[in-house]
Amino acid sequence: MTVIERKRSADVVAGSSSTPANMAPVLHRAPPCFWAVLDGESLNFVYLSASLHTFLGSDRTIALFSQSLFDYIHPEEAHHARRDLASTFATKSFVGSSI
Repeated sequence: MTVIERKRSADVVAGSSSTPANMAPVLHRAPPCFWAVLDGESLNFVYLSASLHTFLGSDRTIALFSQSLFDYIHPEEAHHARRDLASTFATKSFVGSSI
């Protein structure tokens, strides 16, 4: 990315006057960003970002702490997810399997 491209990207994010008019609706519809940290063995949630707390509310966010990522994966797909995650940790790559 060139210096000019970085400047344009920064301007778009900052909402400067040089933001192209056709980009404004896209920036306003951007979904919120959430972060979670998972336990390395159980994949239980051990940290959830404040943005997730704001989005879900206290009760639903607190409930996540007693759950695993696998609680949100369809049982028929869990073996694919486990294999992909094991591969990700072993190879340090985010390439998963295709179904």
